[in-house]
Amino acid sequence: MAPLRRVAAIVLSFFGPPGIGQFVLGRRLRGIVWLAVPMLALLVFGFAFPSLGAAIGWTKALGAVSFAMLIAWMASFIDLLQIRDELETPVWQILAFGVAGFALPLAISVVVRAAVLDSFVIPTSSMEPTVLVGDHIFAGKSSRAPRYGEVVVFESPEHADQLLVKRVIALPGDSLEVRNGHPFIDGWVVPSCALGTVTLGGSTGALEVEFLGDASYLVFYDSTPTPMHAGPLYAAKDGVLVLGDNRNNSADSRSWFAGRDGNVHTSALRGHALFVWARTSPDDDAHFGIDLSTPILPTALAAVRPELAKCLASRPSETTPSAHATASAR
Repeated sequence: MAPLRRVAAIVLSFFGPPGIGQFVLGRRLRGIVWLAVPMLALLVFGFAFPSLGAAIGWTKALGAVSFAMLIAWMASFIDLLQIRDELETPVWQILAFGVAGFALPLAISVVVRAAVLDSFVIPTSSMEPTVLVGDHIFAGKSSRAPRYGEVVVFESPEHADQLLVKRVIALPGDSLEVRNGHPFIDGWVVPSCALGTVTLGGSTGALEVEFLGDASYLVFYDSTPTPMHAGPLYAAKDGVLVLGDNRNNSADSRSWFAGRDGNVHTSALRGHALFVWARTSPDDDAHFGIDLSTPILPTALAAVRPELAKCLASRPSETTPSAHATASAR
């Protein structure tokens, strides 16, 4: 039975949780330690991930987490091969260890998603070209107030059971008017830079870079629909006004409640979108770790990359409404 037990330990180490091989060979405390170490590391990485990604980039952060887990698994397997004298562990204990090994990562995932980081899937094209249909994004959960130009996930004001992803354009106290798709905050036009005419998702239109607050982001103006004029709309004390980056194909603050109230209230916010962790769209060759804080063109729009670089290099000095700029300078 000893050779069979060793084979079982090696096979289970490949397909089961860390430490199960040690557990099968009778080294139960050793197995528990090998299970606990990567689970603890996963919990720490989960809570530190938003800060880590912001510091070194989301692709590197994903790579660091994956590499750390791979190293832990390899170390566990090497340790298993060092065991020579085998002891017997009751089958029911092995089964209990296996169940715990698969349940712990799920429990950690639930805790991290509830407290720090959540995942969402993009169902529509309203935020193209920033995020594409089918993108899986991570959003950080934070109590801080939304900022100009950032992408947020929130419960639809009209249908609370639906989650939407849009860009923050107006903050509490602002008035917003949209003329031909271009936003005016307190009468101040949000500056933009034209990249040219492109085809996106079968639609032809103008692509621009918009500059608001600390953010620079891509905006697409489909030439087929009639540009929507809206406003003035007023951001409530506990609300923000949002627009989609696919400016002429987005249901947002301009259209909710027939244009009477476009506020996304603080209580409806679910997270601040950070990055695309998985992309399957045929319009882009990039698949992992796409940062949402910087304008990144999908492969289908690669022809305008030189123009994008020029626009970013000529970023205007004033990118916030003058009233807020004056208040922040005091």
